[in-house]
Amino acid sequence: MTSSTPDNLRFLDDPISLRITWDRLVSISEEAAATLVNMAFSSIIREVGDYSCLLMDAEGNSLAQPKTSVPVFIGTLPATVRHLLAKFPADTLKPGDSLVTNDPWLGTGHLNDVTVVTPVFRDGQLVAFTGSAAHMSDIGGSLNMGSSRDMFEEGFLIPPSKLAMGGELNQQLLDLFLANVRSPDQVEGDLHAMLAANQIGAQGLLGLMDDLGLASVTPLAEKIHALTENAMRKAIEAVPDGRYEAAVDIGDYEGDIHLNVAVIVSGSDIVIDYTGSSAESLFGSNCPMSFTYAYSVYPLKCLLEPHLPNNEGCFKSITVTAPEGSIANARPPCAVEMRNRVGHMAHAAIFSALADILPGRVMGHSGSAPVTCDVFAGQFDDGRRFVESLCVNGGTGARPAADGIVTGFPGNMSSTPVELIESATPLLFLEKAIVPDSGGAGRYRGGVAQRMVIRNTSRFTLTHSMFYSRQKHPAQGVLGAAAGSPNYVAINNQPLEKPVGRHDVRPGDEITIQMPGGGGKMPASARDPQAILFDLQEGYITEEGAMRDYGIDAHSLTGSKP
Repeated sequence: MTSSTPDNLRFLDDPISLRITWDRLVSISEEAAATLVNMAFSSIIREVGDYSCLLMDAEGNSLAQPKTSVPVFIGTLPATVRHLLAKFPADTLKPGDSLVTNDPWLGTGHLNDVTVVTPVFRDGQLVAFTGSAAHMSDIGGSLNMGSSRDMFEEGFLIPPSKLAMGGELNQQLLDLFLANVRSPDQVEGDLHAMLAANQIGAQGLLGLMDDLGLASVTPLAEKIHALTENAMRKAIEAVPDGRYEAAVDIGDYEGDIHLNVAVIVSGSDIVIDYTGSSAESLFGSNCPMSFTYAYSVYPLKCLLEPHLPNNEGCFKSITVTAPEGSIANARPPCAVEMRNRVGHMAHAAIFSALADILPGRVMGHSGSAPVTCDVFAGQFDDGRRFVESLCVNGGTGARPAADGIVTGFPGNMSSTPVELIESATPLLFLEKAIVPDSGGAGRYRGGVAQRMVIRNTSRFTLTHSMFYSRQKHPAQGVLGAAAGSPNYVAINNQPLEKPVGRHDVRPGDEITIQMPGGGGKMPASARDPQAILFDLQEGYITEEGAMRDYGIDAHSLTGSKP
């Protein structure tokens, strides 16, 4: 800033003051997120965390998001705002308005994710936007996961619309939407929670502007974006220029999907190109470009600048391309319900491509990807109906210098608590346990899998919709390590040859679901024997696994006799 800089903007030149302001923006977004979580009706928001809240400037550029929310939405929400502004220009918006859409090509990539955006006004001027994106418990459609042949079979589409006008709900739109979903109370409650979260974010942002004497957030946004972009460009410049390629295969509803990536580094810019990937699928694994972009830039940021706060500046030096009509750039009206089959696997191709030049940073492929979200629907003995999502994570890939764990990656969604499912459905969990010998062997072991056995205690047949894709393609290790274990799904101990789509679960039936293990990192021969002993003691591996995967007799570690 020059000497003519207004006093109220001099804090931008003070690193400490700027960092405090930056952290306050994150805190405001986290307060908005807490509002959404506390008010939400559905477990997939409240317990699993499939949501995000975002603060944006008046052009829709991202400023801050909560540390706990799904990172991918920061890659989609700003684009959604720009699409909404194309239909509702800024000069037509009024205080009390809120905009909404779930168009997959304008937002998060499938119909279940609804985005609500609220313009923020100060002294009659539009100064910012707050936004929330969240997965609805139901969006209508067939509940036959992944089997749809086009988007129209998958549920209710909300084109860019006004959810609120001048502080009043658009009741006609809301009634139309709720008439097309199976759990209208949950969906309506979640929409109100999103509106409230946006309002809390707006109030916090206006309070910050009052404290700093800002008439506009533009100078603050420009400073944050410039600093972040500069940090990311420096990180990219440290990577050797070149073209680095890899590919992964993914199970589809029928057959396989091939995802090919080239990571092209040139100075301080990176291009991620998916040329050579499969063409659009006949089924619901197609991925709109918005989702491909978001799940490409995020793992790259994890590699290059993991501690840099998420905002628009992180991604200005990254370009993502894919041929139109390919699985990574599907066109409407393709079915896209399971677009995470492709998006969540981008990390695996990118990590493999960069493993040789960034060996200290990459991870093994994640067994938590693609994330699975089983949907159970039916009724209790008294006739009450329910729709409930069960999200469960497998093992992550081995971390840069540590074993993998059981959690979500590249998504950070939590597993649905057993107690919640048992209280909200007639399902009883007979077992939930880790699976020994399921993490890929390596110097750093992949995260272990978990297994569940679930019984239908209702007198009615339930519908179980699922889409598992790692039966034939387990999570691979990197730099010479082994793959994790594959999926396994059975009903009454009879394995499902094709664990996708919709299945009936009769009264008394028992479903076994085993999640994948994560891929390891570096050769198993380099693993510390004390780490192997720890795994034995904790039940992560068996004595047979120690011998098979590491060539070590467990008794030699414990000092016991065979």
